Amino acid sequence: MKGNEDKGTKSYNRDFVRSALKLIYTFLTNILFPEELLKTLLKARGTYLSRLGNEGRRALKLLNNIDVDDVRKALREMGKKVLRETRNRRVAIDLHSQPQYHKDKSLLSRIKPNKGTSWGLAQIAIFLLGRKSIFLDVLPITVKNIAEDFKMVMQVVLEELDKFDLRLVRVYADSAVNEVIKFLLGLGVDFVITARYQMYKKYEDKLRDVNITYCGVRYTGFLCVRHVSGAYLVILRKGDGIIAFLVSGEVDVRTAVVLAEDYRERWGVENAFRSLEEFRVRTCDVRKELVLILLCYFLLNVWFLVRSWRRVRLWEFSQALVDFLVFKEMREVVSQGLPQVGELFFVNFS
Repeated sequence: MKGNEDKGTKSYNRDFVRSALKLIYTFLTNILFPEELLKTLLKARGTYLSRLGNEGRRALKLLNNIDVDDVRKALREMGKKVLRETRNRRVAIDLHSQPQYHKDKSLLSRIKPNKGTSWGLAQIAIFLLGRKSIFLDVLPITVKNIAEDFKMVMQVVLEELDKFDLRLVRVYADSAVNEVIKFLLGLGVDFVITARYQMYKKYEDKLRDVNITYCGVRYTGFLCVRHVSGAYLVILRKGDGIIAFLVSGEVDVRTAVVLAEDYRERWGVENAFRSLEEFRVRTCDVRKELVLILLCYFLLNVWFLVRSWRRVRLWEFSQALVDFLVFKEMREVVSQGLPQVGELFFVNFS
């Protein structure tokens, strides 16, 4: 009985992995992307290609034949497909940095200058929220001061969203300077931006008592006051802690609570970036870095889609893909009349 169950699980997982590979190659048809490169990238996940020796060096050579725009096109095509199947078309936008230490800084932006030597690629990630999660697009940023060029960045984002037939309704952000807040007010979009402690510390003892529960969370204090930037500062007390953020207009306590809970949903974007860091292949060749990052975004999208069919961890997912590709190579060896090789054991996702 147990043998039959193992056999059924192997068959199911093999079909599951085949479906993932079918997704990958459906959207990479216009890119010179051999299976050898895919297998190597999956094996090197979370570390440097150079650790794979000759295999890693061959992968670096193959990367020279891949164009950044082709990978972005594959990302967008997959995003469009998911959008057609998703009723709740809410998107989140986030700026994300990819640290890179390299002598050649010509293709990089300075990020996190407080760390001195830290340079890196910065991207805008347009991320779908709702029933399905996926990166719709990733836009490289090459300006050295994102805050100063925020207006230009937002104009590019609006153009990208228009291509997806999406409208920017509300911007969520970790923090922002007054110039950015004023720009968003002029743009006429709603926003929720985390307030720094210095902004609300003098109001902590002025909150009026409330008693409201939303999504299982109880709030006991509330205040909404005008901020010097022209926005409104909202302060909520939740348990022993304080939640404070800036919004475009005056709100009542119920609206403030809903916004606070909506803001929590954007952490799905942060979790996706954590997965990306775990999955991202690294190289000291800065000219290949963006291609590798985009390919990892793409592979993460495949993971997002297949885990909606069956729950699977990212690491197990990528390992199963590697095992399947290796098994295919082994079968080719068998077909050439060489000694027979035993069947490979597949990861149990359950």
